[in-house]
Amino acid sequence: MLKIRDLNVHYGGIHALKGVTLDVPESKIITLVGANGAGKSTLLRTISALVTATSGSIKFTGHEILGMESHDIVQDGIAMAPEGRKVFVNLSVSDNLLMGAYNRKNAGEIKTDMEWIYSIFPRLEERMSQQAGTLSGGEQQMLAVGRALMSRPKLLMLDEPSLGLAPLLISEVFRVIGQIHDEGTTILLIEQNAMAALNIADYGYVMETGKIVLEGTGRDLLNDERVKKAYLGESI
Repeated sequence: MLKIRDLNVHYGGIHALKGVTLDVPESKIITLVGANGAGKSTLLRTISALVTATSGSIKFTGHEILGMESHDIVQDGIAMAPEGRKVFVNLSVSDNLLMGAYNRKNAGEIKTDMEWIYSIFPRLEERMSQQAGTLSGGEQQMLAVGRALMSRPKLLMLDEPSLGLAPLLISEVFRVIGQIHDEGTTILLIEQNAMAALNIADYGYVMETGKIVLEGTGRDLLNDERVKKAYLGESI
């Protein structure tokens, strides 16, 4: 579904992505783990056309999307729940969700999808008229994911969905990711919580200083001594 080949990104004199190559097959959960500053968020922002690549290729469902505008990429079927949630704090929960459907026209389908989001996140339904800025961190994360889903994406990109959340809420977030996947959405997951991410992933990549240094099934990476030492808090 998504094929990235030899992708390079520079910020001034910084070589942020160094020849990144990875695949996101349809109907799979693919995760990218690595330390803070490894380039994970830069990769998602480049896919979304929020960052300009120096060279390389990003193909989605067979066609090149590098060089397209961000709104056209959303229209094409890629949505992102960004790091830090970035909800519209002065808008209600329901209006935030409607913002995710800005490129859709069928009011009936939008209403059906709102109900679907509320079935996944019952707490959002309880707070539908509440300003997003008054929600807890966990509720704002649910809202960011729900807003992304309102575009009905073929590929959902999640950037650090568990960041700053209490352990109980982290478990809930990963349960919901599994549910969304089970309902047919392909997921590219960026996470510092390597244990949780690799446990849910079909396949994973490890990024260090802008490069992919390891890849394999989620289970294989969980059992890799290098991953254990660097990301799972275990010594060899």
